[in-house]
Amino acid sequence: MIVEKRDGGLWVDILWDDLSSKTQKQLLKLMGENGNFDVVPVASINVSSAKENSTERISAKSIGNGWIDGTVDDFRFQAKVYDTGSKFGIDNGRVSKLAVWNRQTSADLINYDRGWDKKPANDEQRALFQELLSYLEGLPPEERWDELS
Repeated sequence: MIVEKRDGGLWVDILWDDLSSKTQKQLLKLMGENGNFDVVPVASINVSSAKENSTERISAKSIGNGWIDGTVDDFRFQAKVYDTGSKFGIDNGRVSKLAVWNRQTSADLINYDRGWDKKPANDEQRALFQELLSYLEGLPPEERWDELS
């Protein structure tokens, strides 16, 4: 999966390798086996409106050296975000460290430090994680972080 800004919006490209083998077989049956499925995205989804809605919930600021500190709903987070993806990032992306905890109870919700220490435990946490990860991956390069709210 690739998340990128283009054509004035935020797009998610679903790649062939993102699909389960069962889904790949179903698509091959429907569309034939003569496509370039491994070279081009299988689908591109404009998620700009979802991104715009999520930024209303997320408040973030740079605290230096690639670190972002912020809040989303009742949760606080800190993340280490690089300008490019790496093998240490979540899904080989730009976020190599992410901690999310409850502001009221200080209970850890999610923790990734070049690998999973604590994964999201339920659908609500997974949705929060995906929203936050999309936000962080969509940040401009660090030299433009003064644009953060």
